[in-house]
Amino acid sequence: IYAITGKTDPVGKPIYLIGGTALIHQRKLMEQELRDKAKVEESNRLKSAFLANMSHEIRTPLNAIVGFSKLIIEADNECEKRQYADIVEHNSTVLLNLFNDILDLSALEAGSLELSYHPVRLKDICLQLYELHVKSVKPEVRLVLDEVDSQLCIQGDWERISQVLVNLITNAIKFTSVGEIHFGFQKKADMVQFYISDTGKGIPAERVATIFQRFGKIDDFVQGTGLGLTICRMLVEKMGGRIWVRSKQGEGTVFYFTLPMAK
Repeated sequence: IYAITGKTDPVGKPIYLIGGTALIHQRKLMEQELRDKAKVEESNRLKSAFLANMSHEIRTPLNAIVGFSKLIIEADNECEKRQYADIVEHNSTVLLNLFNDILDLSALEAGSLELSYHPVRLKDICLQLYELHVKSVKPEVRLVLDEVDSQLCIQGDWERISQVLVNLITNAIKFTSVGEIHFGFQKKADMVQFYISDTGKGIPAERVATIFQRFGKIDDFVQGTGLGLTICRMLVEKMGGRIWVRSKQGEGTVFYFTLPMAK
């Protein structure tokens, strides 16, 4: 491209501006197409991984339900029937929890999960969860609700706060074979910080960074989908807080999460 600048050189000749331009619109379109293609491929990869994991997790309890339901019919005595019925009930609960996790994860990722904020007295939640779990710990483990402020209230969603605490307490019970599990909360400026500590097996260092991601399981050999901590993270972040963990293999784990006092 040639353009007259309106100026002349020392001998009186006009000065031209010589430049060049390139059509970048097409290049930008190609770059966007590549980005879109990469997103689609990553989405398909995640969907495939999700279906592969879920098909296994669904099949295992479902097979147990079908198999032991038949054995109940064929059992000769009440003791056997009761034993088989307990197995069916346990696996039915596992399956229900799995579907609830899938639904919650889908709603969170779609941004359609609604929170219901009301004044919540935090000790009431903790007492309820203590009573719910104290009988499910192993004989060698003690579940302890530490001293907390009995009057501390926040504007929060009782159901979702309970859901996060239940997941973390359940994990602590699952991975602690001896010792103690403590939980409670403390006021930190305009936030409340919850904690759940245990004397369990701890988390390998290489897994600490991934446990809040999809399928980031603490132990591959323990039953679970690897979605629970992902849902905890997404719920806590949706409620305006954050979640993190400190752990040393063989010495135990402490999970923390914060929530704002007001919303």
